[in-house]
Amino acid sequence: MTSFIIHFLLCNFLISGMIGVLFLVKKQFKKYLTSRTQYNLWFLLLGVMTVPFLPVSSNFSLFSWIPDFQNVTSPDNPASNTISALNTPVTAVNWMNDFSVSVSSQTPSVIRMILFGIWIIGMLAMILLVLKSSFRLRRIKKSALPLQNRNVHNLYHKCCKELNIVKDIPIYSTAFLTSPVMTGSIKPCIYLPIHLISDYKPEAMRYMLLHELQHYRHKDNIANYLMNLAGIVYWFNPLIWLALRSMRNDREIACDIDVLNILDSDQYQEYGYTLINFEEKISLTPFPFSSGLGGTVTQIQARILNIAAYQTPSGINKVRSVILFSIIAVFFLGITPVLTSYTAANERYAWDTSDKRIVDLDISLLYL
Repeated sequence: MTSFIIHFLLCNFLISGMIGVLFLVKKQFKKYLTSRTQYNLWFLLLGVMTVPFLPVSSNFSLFSWIPDFQNVTSPDNPASNTISALNTPVTAVNWMNDFSVSVSSQTPSVIRMILFGIWIIGMLAMILLVLKSSFRLRRIKKSALPLQNRNVHNLYHKCCKELNIVKDIPIYSTAFLTSPVMTGSIKPCIYLPIHLISDYKPEAMRYMLLHELQHYRHKDNIANYLMNLAGIVYWFNPLIWLALRSMRNDREIACDIDVLNILDSDQYQEYGYTLINFEEKISLTPFPFSSGLGGTVTQIQARILNIAAYQTPSGINKVRSVILFSIIAVFFLGITPVLTSYTAANERYAWDTSDKRIVDLDISLLYL
């Protein structure tokens, strides 16, 4: 396992580069990508981050089925074999594994053990922080009461019907939250702050309920588990923390846009005003497995700007989003074999002695 930590650290450099690619794509092609697609791009990164822990051989390559990338050479021409081998994607994949094996062999075992121990200790500390927030959320859930306000309850059922949600999602009220949140993946529940219920405004409450129900429709609470797991495992990489923060922000923007798709155009401004009016009341939820309306001031400002610039996406724009997403997904899939740790830990070089041109040379006479 101590050899794995060297390969894992090297993989972080490549993953960091892929994060940079995602930020660049989002910036350059923002007008061609729908908000939901921009959010879904981050799931490609989450998938890539699992690869260093998968027992996949580096001989796998996305391009191995293309004839031009095959090692098609004559067995009678050793030079052509060498040139072809150097140009195959598998060789490029093995380069990363060979490099990690080389670095690992040159790194003293004591240093590898120290690095591995620091990584484990960091993960344990992150787990404790997550558990602390989870216990806090659990106490709030125990103190919450079923929603009693009939007006809000009726409005909630209308919103569920508007989104074609047939499952009965329990809704509670609590005095220990500043913004609405939805939590639970198997048994999702919505928790509303009492101060929002006491200041009941039908339209504002409708917007907030629609936003929370969008989180339910897109299973965002499951995504919360994945993001927090990534934060625990990659706790030492600041670029991954930046990517996870951007992913959470893109998630809220995507839910905002989904709500706007339901509303009439003359209600867009009112939805933006709702965020502005509650900016001082709502804040970034400190709970790891929940999705809420809140966010930092900077995030809320970005969401308001997106709402102000919102236009109904055309069919062509949706097609462009699918094409760009597919291209990036193929690119990421083609790189993932480089991240595999199976070959890094188990790489062995077996010499092929079946070639008839190999002869035995007896050098014992030289020592007489």
